[in-house]
Amino acid sequence: MERSAINALLNATVEEQKEKGYSYTANEIASQPCVWKKTDILVRDALPRLAEFLKGTSRLLLSGAGSSHYVSLSVAPLLSSVFPVVEAIPSTEILMDPESAFPKEPFVLVSFARSGDSPEGNAVAELAGRFRPGLVKQLAITCNRSGKLAQIVAAQGGRGFVLFLPEESNDKSLAMTSSFSSLCLAGASLAYLDRPREYSKQLETLLSAGGSFIGRASDLGKELTADLPERGFFLASRPFLGGAFEARLKVQELTAGRIITVAEDTLGFRHGPMAAVNDRSLIFLFMSQDQRRKPYELDMLKELKDKGLGRKIIAVSPYREGLEDLAGEVLDYRLDSPLPDGMLSVLVAVVGQLVGLFASLSCGLKPDTPSPSGVISRVVQGIRIHPEVEKF
Repeated sequence: MERSAINALLNATVEEQKEKGYSYTANEIASQPCVWKKTDILVRDALPRLAEFLKGTSRLLLSGAGSSHYVSLSVAPLLSSVFPVVEAIPSTEILMDPESAFPKEPFVLVSFARSGDSPEGNAVAELAGRFRPGLVKQLAITCNRSGKLAQIVAAQGGRGFVLFLPEESNDKSLAMTSSFSSLCLAGASLAYLDRPREYSKQLETLLSAGGSFIGRASDLGKELTADLPERGFFLASRPFLGGAFEARLKVQELTAGRIITVAEDTLGFRHGPMAAVNDRSLIFLFMSQDQRRKPYELDMLKELKDKGLGRKIIAVSPYREGLEDLAGEVLDYRLDSPLPDGMLSVLVAVVGQLVGLFASLSCGLKPDTPSPSGVISRVVQGIRIHPEVEKF
């Protein structure tokens, strides 16, 4: 086991890990490459049946709440290269306005879920058939075989399909980590229905980079949070902006709001959010492999440096050349072969997971249960699903 900050945590005794409250979170972050491999095997086996189920589909509606919605945002750009219409709408929004959210033409509702017991997500799965009978088919991608979502979708017979991910992806910690990345990879497979070998090759590239990247990102995360920052900004372009939203959430969630975070598209940062940066802010800019986007990202780095913004600017990038003079830190992906930008959200999110983990420990919190007052929980509680009523 290579030396790294996260491995130092994992080398502690089980009793110490439990006492400090990070056992589940740290292990689930570190185990992701192994879980990705298992995800690849399960998905590859399911792809022929998925291809048959989705045959003739021209419209996808991607749904989930919280991190599961960020899965939708992560895979939507990639899926748009294959399906004519792809929308990502949170289940929380669909529940409040199903009439405008559900298409009035044939579509597949794709629900992403860790537990499959989210009240809003399950309500949306049940509402879809009532609002759009004969028009909707449903695909559930979930980490939990015992969740209610799987039962709802399986009960639809030929108009429903459930894809179960590895048991290990069903995180026990509060924060979604391996579940988020596994759901992203499974969702991305829908762009490779007729190219399973290419899909597996993409995952092999991620697997090859994963262990080393997690180790180096953990070292950086520990260093950046030893003196706790006040704010964190996560900037990315659209193909992996969902990963930036998830990274933002992980830091805020694992520190119980001690660090306030913002995610924004790279160019959109100039349009207001930049004003919130102070001298105790960390700014993460996630760089693209696309040559069209590269000069815009370099311009942003130069502007941030010239304006002296933030405590530190961190470039997370597939390359290092030309970045050392613009950023305070450069964390590179070290990919064996290029990946589509649409596959990078998992690596973007890993950075937030590790910054959040070490920031949580710096706060004196327990990452497995970081909210001392129980304001948030692993499965959202306290939501009452009301019966449908006639419109006003």
